[in-house]
Amino acid sequence: MSRPTPIPRHLETALSAHTEPRDLEAGPLTPAQTESLFAEHARAVHRYARTRLGTAEAEDVVAEVFAIAWRKGEVPDDPRAWLFAIARRVLANQVRAERRRTALAERTLRHPAAPGPDDARLVDELDVLRRALALLRPADREVVELLAAAELSTAEVAGVLGCTTPSAATRVYRARRRLRAAYRTVTEGQET
Repeated sequence: MSRPTPIPRHLETALSAHTEPRDLEAGPLTPAQTESLFAEHARAVHRYARTRLGTAEAEDVVAEVFAIAWRKGEVPDDPRAWLFAIARRVLANQVRAERRRTALAERTLRHPAAPGPDDARLVDELDVLRRALALLRPADREVVELLAAAELSTAEVAGVLGCTTPSAATRVYRARRRLRAAYRTVTEGQET
């Protein structure tokens, strides 16, 4: 006669961990009740979410579940079952969203956008610009990046760099002049 396989201790603890709500009563949730609800049930909700998702996603589910519970403002007689019902809906929404993302990615792979006539030229132009930027000193490159990528004004660049606006204007002028020279160097090097 074979002995039944014992339940691992951590699962047995989880399965027997159902506790009756202590100080949770039906009605609006107070901060103390919310904390109590979270302390009593967050681990179990997380374990449930981990059966279908990775750790980070499961943590997002737990956060969403307790945000929904707090917004609803009423605790039913069996908060544990209620929280798991919310978690089930949140998980279903995440699964549907993931399916939509996957389907979109598959459609994109099957039907990629046809390259336009300007796409190749734009890629080449960006490559030339990257090589020209690489020729600049780090300080000049930082100024150009702040102006172009962050779309900051000269006054905002001054604030970021910790200098006066006239000083920043001088740095902007010099960085632009050096970028034009580096750009000419790169493009002339391509023609030869």
